[in-house]
Amino acid sequence: MSLTPQLHPTDIEALEQLEDRGERERAYDDNAIIRKGDARGVRYTKGNQLGARPRGWQSLDLILRSDRNSAAALPEKKVRAARVLTGFVIASAIVLVGGIASSAREGLELSRLSGTSAVLLGGGIGTIAFGIATGVVFNQARVGYEGAIDIYNDSLALRLGISDAEGAYRPPPGVLIDEEGFIILDQKELSTPEFRPKPPPPVEPPPPAPIVPVPSEGVSEDAEGEPSPAAEPTPEPAPELSHAAPTSGGGLLGPARSLALRQSLPIY
Repeated sequence: MSLTPQLHPTDIEALEQLEDRGERERAYDDNAIIRKGDARGVRYTKGNQLGARPRGWQSLDLILRSDRNSAAALPEKKVRAARVLTGFVIASAIVLVGGIASSAREGLELSRLSGTSAVLLGGGIGTIAFGIATGVVFNQARVGYEGAIDIYNDSLALRLGISDAEGAYRPPPGVLIDEEGFIILDQKELSTPEFRPKPPPPVEPPPPAPIVPVPSEGVSEDAEGEPSPAAEPTPEPAPELSHAAPTSGGGLLGPARSLALRQSLPIY
């Protein structure tokens, strides 16, 4: 774990000096350990900072040791045993490489084991055995760190006054919580009238004009609603032609005018 880049530890004593409830909640959000799923497995970040790089559980050693409660829950024995087994794995691998180099000419004969063959066989068996044991112990140490992470988050919330000793959320003054843990509003706040401008009434469109059917030309409807042919217009009488000669000679010319004058003169 000393070779793994560590996240910055948390100064919990300085965070306990905060008095404002909002600042305490923001401090918890910035320093809590957040679990995030990844293709490589579960990764962790400190807070919800945008662009924070998720890291493995080996990077949380300094953060968990900054709180006395989570530091006490760390699996120290498992981590120490995993480190010892890792050293045995490295030593067995070195022996295996030496056995391979020394028995390169002779080869490995299981019927008649020589010194080089025994070194090769012992190095291979030791590497496999210590590797399996190291993996099991490291898995147990990871599970112990998972429990230490939960203790760290609960201890941080308790020391900041956000939750109680049982892990239940402690609401700020003036906020009520029901049995299921949901926040309900104070009745005093509900009874306080709120002065807000009323929205303008919606403008209703005018009703559409009724559709009046237009009768077609030449067809009318009777009382029963059946169409009947319209009355044909009476033709006007043609004006009668008068044979009397006009008294004035304004419309006659030539011989016709002289004939008319003779007929109009009296005969003695």
